[in-house]
Amino acid sequence: MICYLYDAPTYLFFASDVPALLYYSHVPATVLALLVGFFVYFNARHLLLNKLLFIIAICFSLWTLTSLVSWTNINADFILFTWPFFAILSSLIAILSIYFIYVFLYKKDAPLLMKSAFTLLLVPVILFAPTNLSVSGFNLTNCDALGFEGTPFKIYYTSLGVIAMVWILALLINAYKAAEKSFRKQILLMGTGIEFFLFSFLTMTFIGTYLVNIGILEDSRLEFYGLFGMLVFMVFIGALVVRFKTFSIGMIASKALMIALVVLVASQFTFSENSTSAILTSITLLLTAVAGYNLIKSVRKEIKQRKELEVVTVELDKANVRLKELDKLKSEFVSIASHQLRSPLTSIRGYASLLLEGSYGKITKKMTEPLERIEDSSKLMALAIEDYLNVSRIESGNMKYNKADFNLKEEVDRVCDDIRGDTIRSGLSLIFRSDLKSRGVINADLGKTVQILRNLINNSLKYTEKGSIKVLVRDDVTNKKIFVDIIDTGIGMSEKTQETIFEKFERADNANTVSVQGTGLGLFVALKMAKAMGGDITSFSKGDGKGSRFTLELPLAM
Repeated sequence: MICYLYDAPTYLFFASDVPALLYYSHVPATVLALLVGFFVYFNARHLLLNKLLFIIAICFSLWTLTSLVSWTNINADFILFTWPFFAILSSLIAILSIYFIYVFLYKKDAPLLMKSAFTLLLVPVILFAPTNLSVSGFNLTNCDALGFEGTPFKIYYTSLGVIAMVWILALLINAYKAAEKSFRKQILLMGTGIEFFLFSFLTMTFIGTYLVNIGILEDSRLEFYGLFGMLVFMVFIGALVVRFKTFSIGMIASKALMIALVVLVASQFTFSENSTSAILTSITLLLTAVAGYNLIKSVRKEIKQRKELEVVTVELDKANVRLKELDKLKSEFVSIASHQLRSPLTSIRGYASLLLEGSYGKITKKMTEPLERIEDSSKLMALAIEDYLNVSRIESGNMKYNKADFNLKEEVDRVCDDIRGDTIRSGLSLIFRSDLKSRGVINADLGKTVQILRNLINNSLKYTEKGSIKVLVRDDVTNKKIFVDIIDTGIGMSEKTQETIFEKFERADNANTVSVQGTGLGLFVALKMAKAMGGDITSFSKGDGKGSRFTLELPLAM
């Protein structure tokens, strides 16, 4: 029977004497590709990646449209006119896929040289598609031109698909090696999706027409199965959208995917052979629609929460910046205020000392005690101001270190001698010992090192009511380290206190039971200085009431 004697299709594509799988393979894949491509493009049309996906979706849809025409139409001239579009659209899909993957991987447009290569590969297809090299005749019995396609031309445009798959695989491998862990997952999803699509689409089309040409198959319906590759590709695109926010879209893509799924289920009506099949399809369609609605509702809620979280995050970032500015202003204020206070305090201490020494005449016994209190209080205030100044310098990065070689053992011994009088007045003993295998020479800032030692020993003195304070200098020549242990029999520390004792303004929970003096900055300053000189300070205590050990560690100058 001659093809134009068949019944003409309704609405151009719908005919009763075609394989049932025709519409089931063409319609859902086309609808899904167009929906996803449309929503991706119109939600972020400025992005090149989105544009390329949309163009690929259009080319694929035009290919399926051409395929439907060739399967359902009975007008030989019309079919012969559309036939060359198979080659053109297949080639465009292959080349655009390479372009698409390049932009996805490198987040930028392809270089001019690559675009020139794309053009050179496509030019022969566009030039020769309308000529006899592409199609030289038509089969009026089967309404197709399968037996009249030019073999060299078909091999060429089919080879473009092979080139695309190999080229894309090379791009994926190179990008995967250099990518971060999070992006590697995206590369795997996108690469798997597009390679599967190209392989199934181009391979099944070629095999289907080839087997018809050599007489093994009656028609090329094998190509129907290749179209399902687009469905798989769009599913992978959906996963990238939902999980990684690829293409900069959200809710709209989820709707597109669910609509396409409903269309996919509904298309089963095209080959339902009895009422039972139609009923089951109807139930499946209903359940899919309900599930899709609930899924979209859930995704909408998640996206709303995510947007609210992003707003909160932005506000927190702004607040954090403001807090840093305020902290900087605070540090500057403390620095200025401390400098302003230090001068009058120096005068107060100096004059109080001169009065006690009798430089301004003999003072009465009744006047001695108030003057001593003035001197002690001004001394404590001067130390507190020095702590504030040091914190300000440390946080602003203005603390300067003048390093030189000196003997740490001698300096520790000297500091202990200076402080021993205070320990005796407090009813304590201060014991100095050394266990060195080296000379004990370090390269550090002498003034800062002495300040660290004074801070640590005074800290033990402040929180030890009875017993002793032992200072031990020891070294580890193998690891080029020297240590100063300050061991006291004081109030000790809980595990919680040991975790925070070196932070600003932190004091032990039981500190106020022994001494109300102190800013809570001495250990913070000491640790910062030690670290700046390549050392460290650690603390240990068995618990409240069981004493403490603070260890200063510094590198030996070998």
